[in-house]
Amino acid sequence: MWITLYDVSRDGIGVIPWFLAAIWVAGIIFGGISIKRNPIGRIFVSLWLVFWLVAGGFGYGGVFYQYAANLRALRTGSYETLEGPIENLHRQNPMKKGDSEHFVVDGREFEYSSANLGGSGLRSSTNFKVALKNGLYVKLWHRGGIIYRLDASPPQSSSLPR
Repeated sequence: MWITLYDVSRDGIGVIPWFLAAIWVAGIIFGGISIKRNPIGRIFVSLWLVFWLVAGGFGYGGVFYQYAANLRALRTGSYETLEGPIENLHRQNPMKKGDSEHFVVDGREFEYSSANLGGSGLRSSTNFKVALKNGLYVKLWHRGGIIYRLDASPPQSSSLPR
């Protein structure tokens, strides 16, 4: 029996990108209101607004584009699957800057981080029903190192009915 730990189509992109995109939209609204109300600072606010639009458009546009591409790949079968036990698991230490979680399955290393929004795939295993650990048998769907879905086969009880 497989337990789905992560599925990009079920778990979505997460709340952080939506929250940051809402702040970006609020900045656009604030900039537009400021241009109307403050004629003295119109040039500065206009330049800031252009920068805000371009930077946010590329940044958040890229995050949401990658998420849509991951969904499309999962739904159309444009991915590779691997199956095997987890090896060399390293949990991410959020207190250590630049640290990431990574593990190996069937000779292929996968690395992800809760701080990386750009890949729009698996970013953290903290809330999984079955904790990742060395030896856990998993099946994963991926493309380019981005995990779209991760299933685990929990260890079976060694006690046999009598």
